[in-house]
Amino acid sequence: MAGPKDNHFYLGNSNLPTPEAKFNYEGHPEWVIDLEKCRKNILYFAENFFYIVNLDEGKQRIKLRSYQKRILRSLRDNRFLIMLASRQASKTTLMTIYALWIVCFYDDQRVLIVANKEATAINIFKRIRIAYEQLPNYLKPGTVEYGKTSLALGNGSSIGISTTSSDAGRGESVNCVIIDEMAHIENNMMQEFWESVYPIISSSQKSKIFVASTPKGTGNLFHTLYEGATKKENGWFPERVDWWEIPGRDEEWKKRTIRTMGSEDAFNQEFGCAFLQSGESAVDEDLFKKLKLDTSEPKYVLEDGKYLMWETYRKDHLYVIGVDVSEGVGENASVIQVLDVTDLSDIQQVAVYSNKNINPLNFISKCQEIFKHWGNPPVLIERNNCGGQVVDQLRVTLGYPNIVNYGPGAAGASYNRNGIMAHTNTKYKGVMNMRYYVNELQSVRIRDIVTLNELRSFIRRENGTWAAKADSLDDRVMSLIWALMALDTDIVDKYFEVITADSNRRPLKLGILDYGSDRGFEDPLAALANLKNTIGSDFLPCVINDQYDDQDDKAILARDGWQLLNIPNG
Repeated sequence: MAGPKDNHFYLGNSNLPTPEAKFNYEGHPEWVIDLEKCRKNILYFAENFFYIVNLDEGKQRIKLRSYQKRILRSLRDNRFLIMLASRQASKTTLMTIYALWIVCFYDDQRVLIVANKEATAINIFKRIRIAYEQLPNYLKPGTVEYGKTSLALGNGSSIGISTTSSDAGRGESVNCVIIDEMAHIENNMMQEFWESVYPIISSSQKSKIFVASTPKGTGNLFHTLYEGATKKENGWFPERVDWWEIPGRDEEWKKRTIRTMGSEDAFNQEFGCAFLQSGESAVDEDLFKKLKLDTSEPKYVLEDGKYLMWETYRKDHLYVIGVDVSEGVGENASVIQVLDVTDLSDIQQVAVYSNKNINPLNFISKCQEIFKHWGNPPVLIERNNCGGQVVDQLRVTLGYPNIVNYGPGAAGASYNRNGIMAHTNTKYKGVMNMRYYVNELQSVRIRDIVTLNELRSFIRRENGTWAAKADSLDDRVMSLIWALMALDTDIVDKYFEVITADSNRRPLKLGILDYGSDRGFEDPLAALANLKNTIGSDFLPCVINDQYDDQDDKAILARDGWQLLNIPNG
C-alpha cells in the first residue's frame, strides 16, 4: 500500500487515495472478498462500510431497518422510482448510499443530485463526502476531483449537484438523477427542469431517475407521478415509508407530535404521507355552525363602524394583537384584531378595526391609538410590502416596545427585523397554529361574523398553501393568525409568564409581565362617558364622524327617536 509521503493522496488527504495509489491485495485476500461482495450486494456495502453521524452517538456504521433494506433493493432494481416518505425516514441517506455504491463499484456512472436550492444540494453532497472518506481506501477507485459540488473517481464515475434550473443537465450525459423533496420545489421551476432533464434520461435504456419527497398538496408533479405509479400507468415504481415503520414511533408519539405541530392536518402532511386536498376550508361546515353561535353584535361601534368592540380593557387580563396592513386604496383592508388570552381554554375576540381606505402613514397613528386602548400588549404586524413602513415607524420613531419579531433567520440566526415576515414557512406555521386553537382545541370565540365568514372562505390551495377563495378577502383571517401566533412556543416566553404548560411546552395558563405601571392604557370610550354625564342619559351612542352625510340614514334614526349630538373634540 502507498505510504503517506509518496504523493498518492489527493491534496495530501490520507482518506483520498489517487488512482496511482498501490494496494497489496495479494497480502489481504479479505479485501478482494469485500470488493466483490460490495459490488454484488448494496446491503453488504451499506451495513459494513457506510457511516452516518448520529446526533446522540456520533459517527457510526448505519444499521439498516427492514424498510431501508426494501428501499435500497428497489433503488437497485428499478429505473424510475418514486418514494413517498414520512419526515425523518432517512430517505436522503438511502439515496446517498445508492449514489456512493454505484460510482465506487461501477465504471463510467454519472450521478446528478438535484435540489431546489444550491445550499440544500451542497448539504446532501456533504453527506456523500463524509461517507466516502470513511470508506476503507482499498474500496475506493481513486480520487481525481474532490470539491464541495463534485466528486470524480479514477473509474470514470462521478457525482455532481444541480438546482432545478431550466438548463440543468442539458447536453450532459447522466446515468442517474436523484431529486430530493420534489413536492417542495415550486411547480413552475420543477416543470422547466423536468422538460430539460427527462429527455436526457429517457433516451437511454439504462439511465435512472429516483425521486423522494414528503407530500405537499395535490396538483404538483410529484403528486401526479406518484398517483400514476400507484395505478401502474406511467412506468414508475412506487415506494412508501409510513411513520409507524420507523422505530420509536407509536400512537403515543403520534399524539404528542400532533400537539406539538398544532393540528392533525400538519401531522398528516409531514408524517402521514397524506396528499391534502385543495379547496378544503379552514373550518368545516359543522365547526362553522358551532362558531357562529358565539357571534354577536358589538357593544360599541366606533368610527363609522370601522372599529368594533365587544369588551373593554381590563387591567388584570392579557391581550394580544395581530395586524395586517394594506395599501389603503379601497380593495384589501388594514385590519387590527384584538384577542383576550387570559384563559387559553376560552380565547375571546374582543375588538376588530378594519379600514379599506386608510393609507399606511395614517394607519401608523391609528395602530398606536388602538394599542393604547388595550394596554400596549404584544403585537404581531405583518411587515411584507407596505407593512414594513408601518412596523418600522411604530418601533423606531414612536418607540412602541412590544412589537414581536418573527421570521426566517439566516443559518439558524435569530430574526432581527421588526415585525413578522410572511413567507411560505411562517404563514404555514401560522395557519397550523391558528387551526390548532380554532379547530383542534375549539378554544377561540369569534364574535365578528365578518371574520368568521372570511375564515370559512380561507382554503387550502393545490400547492398546500392557504389563501382566500377567488373574489374573497382574508385580511381579518391573516390578522387573526398573527394574533394567535403570540401563543407559539418560540414567542410566548418572551412576553408572558408561562404558569403551566403541557408536555410539549404549549402554554396552558399565562401570567402578566409588567409592561409598565399602567401599561399606557387610554380609554377609547372616555368621550362617550363625558357625554353621558353631560346629558344624564343611560343610552349607548353610536359615534358618527363629521363627514357622515347620508341624510336617509339620519332621517331613519330620527324617526326611531335618536338625536344627533355634537361631541366636543377631545
